[in-house]
Amino acid sequence: MIQKIGNKLQVQLEKADGKKQNVNFSHVIDAPTEEQALALGDILVSLSKDKQLDGIVLTEQSRITK
Repeated sequence: MIQKIGNKLQVQLEKADGKKQNVNFSHVIDAPTEEQALALGDILVSLSKDKQLDGIVLTEQSRITK
């Protein structure tokens, strides 16, 4: 049986000096659209100083049992 555990989003930001920072969100909605994920990234960029959006990683987790 496949049991859905949840989704995670990792927003990857890049600072002006080239260093990267990851911000993680667990238990996000099922099947977020590209626009929703990018909107979250844009919000984090607007709250940050001298950072830009580098990328977003969506991880979907499931457990398989007998």
